[in-house]
Amino acid sequence: MDTISPVYARLLLRELERREIDVAPLFAGTSLSQTELLRGGDISLEDFLHILHTGDRLLGDDQLGLLLGRSMHVFAMGPVGAGLAMAPSLREGLQLLESFSRLHATYIDISSRSTTRGLTVTILYGHDTGHVERFHTETAMMLLQQYMETLAGEPVVDARYRLAIPQPGNTEIFTQAFHGHISFDAGDNEVDIPLRLLDRYSPYYHAELWRQAQMSLAQSLKEQSVGAGKSYTQHIAALLRSSQPPLPELGEVAFALHISQRTLNRRLQAEDTSFRQLKSLALVSRARLYLRDTNYSVESIAEELGYKDAANFRRAFRKCEGCSPIEYRRSRFGATSSS
Repeated sequence: MDTISPVYARLLLRELERREIDVAPLFAGTSLSQTELLRGGDISLEDFLHILHTGDRLLGDDQLGLLLGRSMHVFAMGPVGAGLAMAPSLREGLQLLESFSRLHATYIDISSRSTTRGLTVTILYGHDTGHVERFHTETAMMLLQQYMETLAGEPVVDARYRLAIPQPGNTEIFTQAFHGHISFDAGDNEVDIPLRLLDRYSPYYHAELWRQAQMSLAQSLKEQSVGAGKSYTQHIAALLRSSQPPLPELGEVAFALHISQRTLNRRLQAEDTSFRQLKSLALVSRARLYLRDTNYSVESIAEELGYKDAANFRRAFRKCEGCSPIEYRRSRFGATSSS
């Protein structure tokens, strides 16, 4: 059963009570009482969507996502949020968010990819939430803004938000809520986070609490992986995709998951892959990015990616792509630069 944290529904309840609006309709037709919502754990997606739809109607405006987003904090995400708050840097926090986002809401996936300018975070939905998908997007985007600005200690005006919703008539409300550039009618719900913020050490970093959060979430990942597809593959692919070269080695990844290298290799083997394969794919993906978005020479790209020499890089790229790096650049982008 798809579930979600009760925090969002509680914030909606609080807003209705603040406006002195009768909250009884929120619970009509659900399996919840007001007391159960306030005192209990995760709630079903069905109950949550009913509360959201009803609350949206009772409030009578189209600012629900922004309204609740202003009250949002990473602690709303429970154990995942606790890990975010204690992360050493923004990048490591966002990597944790991608790896464990489904522990917070089972129907939402967070995907991150490293770019030459920073990191792009994409919000994906595994369930049709109807017209309140806009609420999810607005709230999630504001939570990401709040998180990066808390760590940065300043408004982040060079972030770029792309929302996959039609341009609203009240655009000024969004431009007031978001400090960076915002656009609508996008193909995906995404935010581009500037490189300058990603690897600054967070003033809120706490080594022991960060370790405990990782251990707890790693245990949840282990439990989730039982009969649940390729959990470790997805976790490591996400980590490598959002990391800045040089990419982490097997020992570093196993250490972060609090398991031995042998155990990690065994679990990946059970998912029909290996760390070497995943890292090779991540390096080639990053190479394509450099070939597309920069004028770096092949030698410079090889060095950036951590290869000992360009020949090894060329062989690895050809094995994955069926052509050399220069052939790839020329055939796809008409580039004339040489090795």
